[in-house]
Amino acid sequence: MSLKNSNAIPKQIRAVVGGMRRAVQRYFLVDGIKNILLALLVLIIVDFALDKTFRMDWSQRLIMLILSLTVIGYVVYRKLLAPLFSRLSDDALMIELEKAEGGMNEVLISALELSRMDISNNENVSAQMLENSVKEGADAASKVNIISAFRRKKMRANMFVLASIFLCYLIGGISASRDQGLDIWYKRNVLLSNIPWPSNYALELSGYKDGKIRVPRGEEWSLLVSVQKGYKELPSSVVLEYKYERGSRKNSESMVPNASGDEFRSSIVDVSDPLKIRVRSKEYDTEWIDLELVDRPKIKNFSILASYPEYTGLNEQILSSDEGPYSVLNGTSIKLTGEVNKSLRKASVTVSGNEYPLKIEGKTFTGSLPKEQVISGVYEVDVEDLEEMGVSEGGDLMGLGLREKATFKIRIQNDRKPKVVASVQGVSGLIVPQARIPYVGKIEDDYAVEEVVIRYSWKEDQGEREEFEGTLVPADVAQLLGAKVIPLDGGLDLNGMEIPLNSRFSMVLTAKDNNEISGPSIGESTKILLRVVGEAELRTDLLRREKEQRQILLELVKKQDILLTDTGALAAELLEVEVLGRSEKERLAGLQKRQKLLSVNINNIVKRLNGMVSEILNNRLEEEDGILKQRLRQKVIDPLAVLVEEVIPVAALELDSARRILAKDARNESMRIASQFQVTALEAMKEVLVHMVRNEGYQQAVNLLYEIQREQERMNKMTAKAKEKALDEVVREKEEKNDADKGQNGNVEGLKKDEAKKGDN
Repeated sequence: MSLKNSNAIPKQIRAVVGGMRRAVQRYFLVDGIKNILLALLVLIIVDFALDKTFRMDWSQRLIMLILSLTVIGYVVYRKLLAPLFSRLSDDALMIELEKAEGGMNEVLISALELSRMDISNNENVSAQMLENSVKEGADAASKVNIISAFRRKKMRANMFVLASIFLCYLIGGISASRDQGLDIWYKRNVLLSNIPWPSNYALELSGYKDGKIRVPRGEEWSLLVSVQKGYKELPSSVVLEYKYERGSRKNSESMVPNASGDEFRSSIVDVSDPLKIRVRSKEYDTEWIDLELVDRPKIKNFSILASYPEYTGLNEQILSSDEGPYSVLNGTSIKLTGEVNKSLRKASVTVSGNEYPLKIEGKTFTGSLPKEQVISGVYEVDVEDLEEMGVSEGGDLMGLGLREKATFKIRIQNDRKPKVVASVQGVSGLIVPQARIPYVGKIEDDYAVEEVVIRYSWKEDQGEREEFEGTLVPADVAQLLGAKVIPLDGGLDLNGMEIPLNSRFSMVLTAKDNNEISGPSIGESTKILLRVVGEAELRTDLLRREKEQRQILLELVKKQDILLTDTGALAAELLEVEVLGRSEKERLAGLQKRQKLLSVNINNIVKRLNGMVSEILNNRLEEEDGILKQRLRQKVIDPLAVLVEEVIPVAALELDSARRILAKDARNESMRIASQFQVTALEAMKEVLVHMVRNEGYQQAVNLLYEIQREQERMNKMTAKAKEKALDEVVREKEEKNDADKGQNGNVEGLKKDEAKKGDN
């Protein structure tokens, strides 16, 4: 073998280098696959444990997947591709081979290097020596076992590890076919599906639909999380996590469980910006859920129309929704009309727990409540828009309602019964059987008076205590029925009723309205109580009361006399006084006040005496032109009325003028005139007193005569009754005698018949 001008490598060395290169590549391949599979196994185990323990969300699982792929890619490149595609030099392969064999003293590497030398131009190198060295290396190379020489232990270890990894994968595959754990992990962490891990319970979020929850904008939002039915156990705790879209910071808070532990609730204040939420527990997590902010509907206009019962005659009334409470009559129906800014799903009005649906059309709602449904209470109007905010317990979609329900309050006002005010005039507490009882007053009703009736009754105080009740429709109101207000000015005539003396008589005026809903209602006046007496008793009572008024007038005469004296004395004192002082003015004011009070008292006497005259007429004690009435009118009442209306006012006025006038002469003149009219009044009062005394004597005589007449009538009745009784006795005796005679005649006839029968025999 000549090495001159030749770098040929012996075939033995080339064979060793090629075999060594192939062995290295096989080692790198096995080692790379081992490392890849091992890294993948470790990543699977770690990811499985993390996801199973912490229930990672989609973003976390995505990060883990990217991280795992990155690690696997790095391992593939670093442990497989880079070694496989690296170019190892022949020298490095020989050095590695000699290290593996040991004791070769660099024969192979020396032969490889010498075989590359070109000695044709190198005279200093022995060709033979080179040739011998190369031949020695070639001989040594032919004896090398590359498979046994190159990393025998590492190769065996790699094969063992590789086999173990394959065994783990085999066991995992078998487990995956029997258990859903790996399958779920694969779908969650490789396919990034949102299927949950098996749990002893599942959580439901209220309002969750289509991957989001709709929330009213700008309000506190409360999340309700429920444990689905069929759970094996309940979660010990549930955490709400949320984050705003404008930032990545997460907030979390523990949700509050209910008493049974199957519901959890938490609130977020003022949800004004979009955010994401999720719910986490030990065994169950949700994905991040978007909270979609929606605006609540708002009422643009709302009206209430009240329709009153037909009998009232009232027109329909529009009630403003921002006012109230409203008082409406029992039997009223209402109609609700409103418009909102969003299309509606439903609308309703609720009162006292009763919900009534309203008709909707687009953005408007209408509805009527009949009279049976209109009650006293607070009415709440609520609507739901077309936003899908969840599902009700009944399975119906729920919309978003009003932030604040439209409310109004109604008070049911019952139709009041008619108000009857009546009193008697022209009679006192005593009346005679033939009296006429005048009454005055007024009947008022909210809408219309349909009927007016007088109910009367009497009951005897003695004897058999006979009772009687009756009714009478007063003729004075017949033409006024149907009005709201009816004046009363009539009378109840007792003549012909034959009311016994010493009876208690009562009367009540009643009125009935036109209430068609809960009525009719009946109102009545205060009961009027009277006692029925004889004329003598009434006349005696009138005389007694006249004497009382005379005694009062006598006291007033004395006061007027004293007042006259005081006025004259003060006039004398002030005769030469130029300017009145405070004391003098106060004395004059006192005289004026006393004079006015005297006039008031005299006027009261006039009223009482006029009442007595009316009693005389209403009890029919005299005719319209009767002597007693004329005496009272002409001699007592009229003169006193003149004093009250004409005389005494002048005296009081002049006293007041004297107090105000500054000029002495004018003041003295006023004092003189006042005294003059006081004298006139005093004389007239004394004259009336004289006539009253005379009238009392006349009245006593009349009463005595009446008593004699009544006693005579009573005696005549007793005599007539005695005569009638005696006559009845005579008739009775005569009838008894006639009966006895008839009996004797019958006996004689019987004897005659017997004798005749004997003769025949």
